[in-house]
Amino acid sequence: MRKFLISLLCVAGFVFGALAQEYKVVPLGEPGTPWETLTPGKPGGYLVIGTWNNPRSFNPWATVETSTTVVTNQIFGTGLTEVNPVTLKVEPGLAKSWEISEDGLTITFYLRKGLKWSDGEPFTADDVIFTFKGVIFNEDVATSARDIFYVEGKLPEVEKVDDYTVKFTLPAPFRPFLRAMSQEIYPMHKLKDLSRVYNPDADPQALTNAWSVDTPPEEIVGMGPFKLVEFIPDQLVVLERNPNYWKVDPNGVKLPYLDGIKYVITGGADATMLKFRNGELDVYGPRPEDLATLKAEAEQKGFEILIDPTKPFFGTNFLYFNLDCPDEKLREYFNMIEFRQAMAHLIDKQSIIDNIYFGLAVPQWGPISILSPFYNEEVLPKFEYDPNKAAELLDKIGLVDRNGDGWRDFPDGTTFEFELNTNVGNTIRDQICQLFVDDAASVGIKVNYNPIEFNALVQKILGGQAVAVVIGLTGGVEPHFGANVYRSTGNLHFWHYSAKENPTPAEQRIDELIELGIKTYDFDEAYKYYSELAKIFAENLWLIYTVNQVYMYCYYKNLQNTAEFSPAAGALGFSDVLWKENPNMVGNRVVEG
Repeated sequence: MRKFLISLLCVAGFVFGALAQEYKVVPLGEPGTPWETLTPGKPGGYLVIGTWNNPRSFNPWATVETSTTVVTNQIFGTGLTEVNPVTLKVEPGLAKSWEISEDGLTITFYLRKGLKWSDGEPFTADDVIFTFKGVIFNEDVATSARDIFYVEGKLPEVEKVDDYTVKFTLPAPFRPFLRAMSQEIYPMHKLKDLSRVYNPDADPQALTNAWSVDTPPEEIVGMGPFKLVEFIPDQLVVLERNPNYWKVDPNGVKLPYLDGIKYVITGGADATMLKFRNGELDVYGPRPEDLATLKAEAEQKGFEILIDPTKPFFGTNFLYFNLDCPDEKLREYFNMIEFRQAMAHLIDKQSIIDNIYFGLAVPQWGPISILSPFYNEEVLPKFEYDPNKAAELLDKIGLVDRNGDGWRDFPDGTTFEFELNTNVGNTIRDQICQLFVDDAASVGIKVNYNPIEFNALVQKILGGQAVAVVIGLTGGVEPHFGANVYRSTGNLHFWHYSAKENPTPAEQRIDELIELGIKTYDFDEAYKYYSELAKIFAENLWLIYTVNQVYMYCYYKNLQNTAEFSPAAGALGFSDVLWKENPNMVGNRVVEG
């Protein structure tokens, strides 16, 4: 057996009653550790951050939109493992260590003893078993998390060894399994009656619909650094420190330092920018158009601006067409590769970079995050901006102007037109959409642009009712964690949900490459498989990529432990170690209470 030994972060045992609490020590300021640039702090104060939209739920397993996950990530935290926000390497989380069998198929996790949920109930192996058997692997539950754990069409087996030991048996080698085990854990004592695995009489939809925004905050229980205390729609979400959080600093001070987090629901980028400039928020992710104003005010108002042109954000931004579009006539053309190629030739990436991002973005050509070690730009086909080529392709498939009114028509003589959506308040996407509308018009394609509220847009996308959308997805270093998007059966295969029953040959090959990419422990071999996956994805233009902004972030100087903010973690990735020099300040203002 190969045993993982904790080297960077120690386990501290604090005895309260009969059972030692095996806290994780974050070695802030200790030389030779990833945390050496950060410092031990002092408790107090709230982090106040802007968010554009209401959370749609407080249910982390059944939601995918960032308006929800930005909150639930702080309530539920990490899983048996966690990813270090500085190094992005896998480390112990709720498990203090693990053993891997020689064949790599059995992983035994040893849980930290004496930990408690935010409501004070003990955390044990039963919660881990419930999370996977009762929720993630439960076919009743509509969750994208399940897509990540399939290997050869099978899910791992999980069993309880004792109250603080669990064993996973894999059906085949699974290279990113330890990283996948950062999957948050759910409280059995709160939810087991909603799972038909534990309660055969439960409603099959009970877990998917659990923990709505109307749920009393005290019912929502997690292992993260904060707990929910208040939600006022269209105004505010308030989290407070979880008194039972399982980490401490080198001096034994319990984390998090902050009293809580307040999410101010702003409705969009313009309002968020204004609130930051007014000192009503502590942090802000600026748009390129904001920089001139922010730079002029930074010194006077006391905030810092971080810009790293070498590091684009993780994730992707794109235009997509619904291949299962409810409109039969549009659906026929959306499924033609020549049509999607024509649309790709109308994405003026350089104009978007120069005029919308003010030079602070890079072109994006494929599905894998540019900062991922598996990114390979050399294999990606590039459909450069070329309206003449777009027009030729449209002529080729019979989309021509049949009546001389300047718009291309269906064969029956009606105008070829479609609705384009993005989310209200996102001024960057709004400008991209308007640019695309103009470029499409230049070749006779009529696009009816209609931005809608973000959560309504997400519902439209997931319900298969969208026609064409400009939106984005988060990303990371591991391509497999996009399996819920790439796989033909994935919960986020939103441009072609019917592929679940009838995948194209290209989608079938993508499915094969996903399997191959996780079953090898050889990086070069995995790199080859993911390069082919990216090439096929980019060739088929299921998602027509735009550009990716370089990393920018702003924060008021009163906020401490900001030195390692990055595209991967931002501010909230460090939420449990952030602290304030003056706990009574928000932004540059002193507040009461």
